[in-house]
Parts: sequence; C-alpha cells; structure tokens
Amino acid sequence: MKQHHSIFPPAASLACALILMLAACTSDALDELPPAGTDPDARPLTITVSDGGMYATGQTRAQERGYRTVFTEGDRIGLYVVKDKTLEVKNLCLTLQGGKWTLPAGASQLLYSPGRSYHAYYPYRKDGDLTGRVLPGDEDFFKFVVSAWPVELIQSTYAQYTASDLMTARGVYSNHTLSFAMEHRMSLFILQVPATKYTYTEKIDGQEISKSYYRYTAVISKNVYWQENPCTARLLLNTKNSTILAPGPYEYYYKGNRETFYLDYSQLNLQPGKYTVHEIDGNEAIEERPLAAGDYYMQDGSILPGDEISKLSRDERKSCLGVVFWVGEIEGIHWTQTGRLEGDRLLMRDHPECVHGMVVAMHDASQEVKWAIGKGETEYAYDWADSFNDFTPGEETDWEEIRKSDTDFGYCRSRLMALYGSRHNDTTFPARNAIATYAGEHPAPAGSSGWFLPGKNELATLCFGVPKNYTEEGSTYYYENLQMLNKINPQIAMASGNELIGEYWSSNESGTVAWRVNLAPPGYNTKPKADTYKVRAVLAF
Repeated sequence: MKQHHSIFPPAASLACALILMLAACTSDALDELPPAGTDPDARPLTITVSDGGMYATGQTRAQERGYRTVFTEGDRIGLYVVKDKTLEVKNLCLTLQGGKWTLPAGASQLLYSPGRSYHAYYPYRKDGDLTGRVLPGDEDFFKFVVSAWPVELIQSTYAQYTASDLMTARGVYSNHTLSFAMEHRMSLFILQVPATKYTYTEKIDGQEISKSYYRYTAVISKNVYWQENPCTARLLLNTKNSTILAPGPYEYYYKGNRETFYLDYSQLNLQPGKYTVHEIDGNEAIEERPLAAGDYYMQDGSILPGDEISKLSRDERKSCLGVVFWVGEIEGIHWTQTGRLEGDRLLMRDHPECVHGMVVAMHDASQEVKWAIGKGETEYAYDWADSFNDFTPGEETDWEEIRKSDTDFGYCRSRLMALYGSRHNDTTFPARNAIATYAGEHPAPAGSSGWFLPGKNELATLCFGVPKNYTEEGSTYYYENLQMLNKINPQIAMASGNELIGEYWSSNESGTVAWRVNLAPPGYNTKPKADTYKVRAVLAF
C-alpha cells in the first residue's frame, strides 16, 4: 500500500521514484504490440512511477508541492495503450512485487513504439469500473473516470483513505524509459486540531535527558477521517460529483474533553489535485507531564493518559494499540544504554528515536505455539552465530551489534532468531512468526520499533515490575507479587483488550530450552522449545 509522507504537524516530504524493469513473460496477452525485431521503433521498456504531489490551494506551479507518495509492495496500477484513438491494451494490471512492477501471469513483454500513447492510473480497479469511461481521443484520457470516481464515505483506516486517492498520468518516453508522473485527481481536505506536546526529564545512565511526546488528540465524530497523527486528519473528496462535506457537528477529543466544531463547505475552496488545510483554533501547547506505566499507546503514536480511557466510547478505544509498561531505568537497566552489554544496541542503531517507553500489545499474537521447529529446537543460536564465518556484510554488522547488547532484550534476540533462520532451511520459529502475523494485522506507527517477541528483560518487567531481581530469597521458580501485571491487565481490559493470562514465551533460549513465564500460579523457568505456550508482542517508542 502506498505511503503518504508529511512533516508533523503537516508539511510535505519528498517521495522516491521507482525505476523498475517489467519482467518478460511467455504468453501472448500483448500480441497487439509488435514483437522485438518486427518494428524498428519497438523497444523493451523500463518503467518509472512517481507522484508529483499536491499544491496547496492558492499556490502557483512555481511553488513547492507537498503530500507526495511512495509506492510500496503490493500496489497496483492500471495501464492503457492507445494507437490512432483506439485502445490496444485495456486496463493492464501492473503489481509492485519484490521491487519490480510485474505484468500479470501470462502477459508478454511490454514494448514501446512512438505511434502509441500510454496512460496509467492508481489505485487499480476491475475492468467494469472503468468500461466506457476512458477517452482515447481526448487530451484528458481519464476525464470521465475522475467524474465518476467513488471516494469512500468512511476513510477512517489508511486502506479506506488510500483506496479513494485516484492518481493518473500519461507516459513520457526518453532513452528506453517510460515515466509516469502521477497527478492526484481528488481534493484533499486536511483538518488540524490543537496539539499538546508533553515534556519531561529522565535520568538514564547517570545523565538527565529531556524527552517529549504528543498527547492523544483525535477527530472522533462520524469516524470519516483518516487520523494522520495526533493533531491532523485527512479526507479525500471528489469535487467533480456530488460528494461534499456535511456542515457538522463534528467533535474532537482534546485534553480530556470533547470539543465541537462546524464547517462551511462554501468557504473551503476545495480544488481537484490540491490540498486545503483548515485549522481549528489553537496552536501547539507545551506542558510538563512524565510518561507513566499504564498510559495508552495509540495507533498514531500519541499517548492517552491512563486515567482517561473511560472518556472514550467503545469504538474509540479501538485506537488503543497497547499499554506502556516500562518507563525509565529499572534496577539501573534501560535499553538505550550504550555501554558494552548495557542495552539493546541493535534497537538503538535501528530506531534511535525509541527512547521513551516499552508497550505491550492489546491482544495475544497466538494461543499455543512451539518456540522452534527443526534444528533450532536443540541448537543455541548465539553459539552458532559466534562461530559462523559466512555472514554477508550487513548480517555481520547486525551480529556485531547483537554481541555488544544485553541479549536479555527482545529486539536483538528476535533479530538473532532471524539470522539463524536465514541459514537453516530446516528451522522455523513459530513464536517469532506469530509476532510477524500480528504486526501485519495491527501495524505499528512510524517512530516505533515495530512489534517484536519480548526478551527476558521485557517479559519479566511486564509481569514482575523488574527485569532482573524478581526472585525472592530461597525461591527459584515462584514470586507472588505480579506488581506490574496487576497494574497493566486492568488497563488492557478497560480498553477492550485481552488480559495476559497463562504461560508466555520470551525470545531467550539456551540449547534445547527457552525462557517462559507462568502467570497462574506466578512462576518462571525454562521449558523445551517443542512445548507450546502463548505469545504477546511488545514494542519500543
């Protein structure tokens, strides 16, 4: 799915063009085009697809555009080829797969000839949606498509939003390359509500460090907007048909209160291919509030104070992605520490912005899965990596960061599992794979580490409130005080999540066993990797 990039609060960022060769296939789906050798002007094509972005309403062409788009894996565009005002190729679907725009199965190689024109659009729709609406003899090939394009009435999810974002282009040929610079055809309405930035300080590794995060603010009425970030929402509209904005009332959630506002559609000056920003009164406020365990981590990466969940409706609580359970140093331990074996060095290299807290997911990633299947059931991945001499340069760099890390942290441990699996086709890691599946269903926002299988440090802190010293004197397996879990589970339940109950895997292992916790009765120990337990994802932000 394509990604929209902007600066928060909103501005524009640059996008990348994808320069990709169409793969040659072996059938005759494009036999209308001359095969290589029969037409001296026919040449195989290299395709580039980029987004020209949008102007703000009132801007001239000399001014910078914003809200550009980067296309990502699985995106599909539709392609038409015209000769002598006649369609030769109709709605050919090209899919971005493995870094290449690929033809459908059974289609032959696409060739260029100067007597033809090439037209593309995004997102791809079935033939019936465009039949009779393209204009082979018109300068605006997609004019009628634009007029009839149905925007989603509800755009609260990114998928719904992006499905409405019609973009079109005419191909420009130069030096064996056919370039499509996509133009947006809908109007983008951007709503800004007041934002609150919280600041605080923490002592980490003996140093006072200033930190900040954004408080949850959301346009919540009617659920029609896609919430880009804590203070910005977007809505695509087709000004060529009857789609208009209702005057309201609309609501947004701000500092624990519901505020109401109305819109005057006639004064918004919405224009096709341009964006219009409407600001609700109020600028960014800066206040002091430390992050706290029990706060809610929201889908847009903002924080809802833990005592405010009751002010959201049941549907609005679905925006809670997880609950914060680790803030600041605990027993002198923190994942950001940079001394040897004092933190998760790989996490800090990959995501240096993730210094605020650890978050546990609202739901289990799986019920009962094995830790490993295959050779990984009996071999210790760390020992294998320490003696392996055939890593690629990138893998070797990862391994060096893992070696410098406290491997009781989960991010570096999860990467070690991936390194092992890449060299052992006979091994799978169901516990780690369950996290990957969960991540696809509950995407983490930019600015986070992404979901990973918790290590011993994260899982012990989540359950016992401390990463290391959770064993009472003289006790090896049981500890009665689940002090952090007793705080986190009620927060999860109030946000309509599933409490942690039962037995859970960590990413820590040694030989034939891996570390797990049991929550009823409270306990922990290592168990054979072939045993089956639950999995719960965590992330850093």
